[in-house]
Amino acid sequence: MKGGVAPHLAFFVLLCVAAGAQGQQDSSPIRLSGSGFITLVAGQAFGGDPVQDSNGYKAPLYVADYAQAGIYEADLLTVRPDSRIGLQGSMHFGTNTSITGQIVSRGAHGGNVNLEWLYASHNLSDKLTLQVGRKRLPLFYYSETQDVGFTYPWVHLPPQPYGWEIVNYNGINVLYRDQWGDWASSLNFFGGNERRDDNPFWKIYNGRSTKTDSQWNNILGADLSVNRDWLELRGAYIQSEIQDRFEDPTVAPPYSYSPPADQKIYTVSLAIDYKNWMLRNEYMYINRAPIGETDFAQLLSVGYRFGKLLPMLTWANYKMALSPDSADPAVIDPTDIDPSSYEAHSTLALTLRYDLSAKSAIKIQLERWQDRGGPNYNAGVPYGNPRLFTLSYDCVF
Repeated sequence: MKGGVAPHLAFFVLLCVAAGAQGQQDSSPIRLSGSGFITLVAGQAFGGDPVQDSNGYKAPLYVADYAQAGIYEADLLTVRPDSRIGLQGSMHFGTNTSITGQIVSRGAHGGNVNLEWLYASHNLSDKLTLQVGRKRLPLFYYSETQDVGFTYPWVHLPPQPYGWEIVNYNGINVLYRDQWGDWASSLNFFGGNERRDDNPFWKIYNGRSTKTDSQWNNILGADLSVNRDWLELRGAYIQSEIQDRFEDPTVAPPYSYSPPADQKIYTVSLAIDYKNWMLRNEYMYINRAPIGETDFAQLLSVGYRFGKLLPMLTWANYKMALSPDSADPAVIDPTDIDPSSYEAHSTLALTLRYDLSAKSAIKIQLERWQDRGGPNYNAGVPYGNPRLFTLSYDCVF
């Protein structure tokens, strides 16, 4: 769901009122609460190999956010790819029912405001909650807070595991929370659909000025989190049908969606916060056999706190595999699949985070991108193995 400022103006006003009401005592059965966040990032891609520009982007280029097309182009100092501001508001009806929404304005979208959350919650019991509306797909450890830069140690989330064409869904979920001995647990079942018009993700592959619509239908999934003391474990499974509609400038309209293809997504996460040590480890596997594709991504990050200073070293990796043999001819012509055009890349990042207060932090990050794709990936045009330097300020309020 993509929109400009006008469709969300009323909701924006609601959020401002909610933020102003934060912390106030109200005897009314209806209460308002609100919060917000700001991430300001300045960065520049530099170095790398002299390569051809890619799909309208000046190379060497660094893709920091696939879902939003947050791209740092060669030798351009910019604040647009990662900077954003967001507001969240809730209206509480008594103690068991509420409506929550979140809007975000992104530099990568020229400041346009997008509706990211809008859902109703009702507590069926002390342990069971029913939610209906628009939410984040719980793919990864930081999926729910991926817009709130203060909640994670990096300037931006590692792009290899966190870069996908769909990150939200519209539907229903049932959340169950319990205590299993010394372990706190959270089990969530969900289902729904999502359509994203003029998807920024596909501009990276099809061209900066192109338009591609995406939809995931019949989304079904579950995620489980358990934590005890300094250890948290998380797993998720999602299945859906995927389709895209590319407005090919060489073909006359109308344009149709591709045939639906099944996908299955598996993710596991490990988070350790032991004394001064911090470790994050995530894995993702996607099976898109009907289109002859499988995807694998992972990250490993280790840091050590020195008071308010946290240095971290992070390695992230992504690789696609293409196989004409597994493709469904009703979905895609197997002869159109070139196994040597697979996408693959990795990043190595050094991050320094300093907490200014309990609600604000500054971060410095230096990264190296490594192209590892097949010889025919992106028509033989790699990204150019760039470096990226970024400086950020994050706060919540």
